[in-house]
Amino acid sequence: MFRSEGSDLVKGSMLAFTTEALLDFAGERSGKFRMIACEVVSHDAYGTPRDLFIAFFGVIADTLRELLGTQWTDDIDAAWQELLAEIEQFVSRQAAT
Repeated sequence: MFRSEGSDLVKGSMLAFTTEALLDFAGERSGKFRMIACEVVSHDAYGTPRDLFIAFFGVIADTLRELLGTQWTDDIDAAWQELLAEIEQFVSRQAAT
């Protein structure tokens, strides 16, 4: 759905907001990570299944793994797996509308 709907500007903006939210979620959790909770609710309204919403974060990790190639280490992979599990738990705690 992400690739087939919306303009390139909208998709670029969504990816930028997601990146900021990921970095905050993995770090200080100073506030930008809350965008994830907001977007869960808005994507529920769009009819986006929660599994698909969560999978988007995994696609980002897979893309980074592909881009980094041999620089992607076991430590990086473990950190991403932990982050993805935390995001899945966070999303699952959000009330469905």
